[in-house]
Amino acid sequence: MCKWGLIPLFVIGALVSKAQQWDLVTWHRLEMKGELTKNLKASLQQQVRLNNSSSHVEETFTELGLGYDLPKGLDVGAAYRLSWVQQQDHRFSPDHRYNVDIGYSLSIWKLKTALRARFQHSPSQYLINERLEPEGSPVFVRLKLSMEYRKLKKLTPGIEFETFIRVEDPTQAGANKFRYRAFLEVDLPKRQEFEIFYMLQTDHSDRIPEFQNVVGFKYAYEWKRPKKKKTD
Repeated sequence: MCKWGLIPLFVIGALVSKAQQWDLVTWHRLEMKGELTKNLKASLQQQVRLNNSSSHVEETFTELGLGYDLPKGLDVGAAYRLSWVQQQDHRFSPDHRYNVDIGYSLSIWKLKTALRARFQHSPSQYLINERLEPEGSPVFVRLKLSMEYRKLKKLTPGIEFETFIRVEDPTQAGANKFRYRAFLEVDLPKRQEFEIFYMLQTDHSDRIPEFQNVVGFKYAYEWKRPKKKKTD
């Protein structure tokens, strides 16, 4: 191919690179979790998310969650999240979110596979205008499939795939956001845990696709289940 024949390839490559938005994001998470009863679990987490090549605080939030184990590998859960999100004028505004989950897990040999379906809603700050402001009150159904290898003593590697389906806005019907995640959990002494992960997130809801490289760190502490008092 002559040198003039390479020009269209360089032009196409330049257009593709400009038509996509990439960012390096880091998520930092602290969590406390444990069992309240044999089947009832609770968790409390605080997270900070940095964007713009991890140089600015995009969001910080506190989340309280409850989960209940059902027979045959099923479980249900719910959570409430209070976030502070940075706006374009650099001010932080509050944002609320709640979700309801149903999950199923199955262990085969040394692998644990889990499927989770989540209904998620973020109410608008102006509740009376939710129907007039669909962008301010998104509703998603999220489907996540995960697999982890649990027989490496203190190390647990795994992979996840998740898709976001916008359900209340007809103009954005269908799946338009995806997450591909690989993680490594490390068990520490005294019921402590550390996790590091890498995630590729793609968002095709706008005309120009957005891609995020996300590196995350998590420290978690698990408390013991309260013991029943003995009766005389």
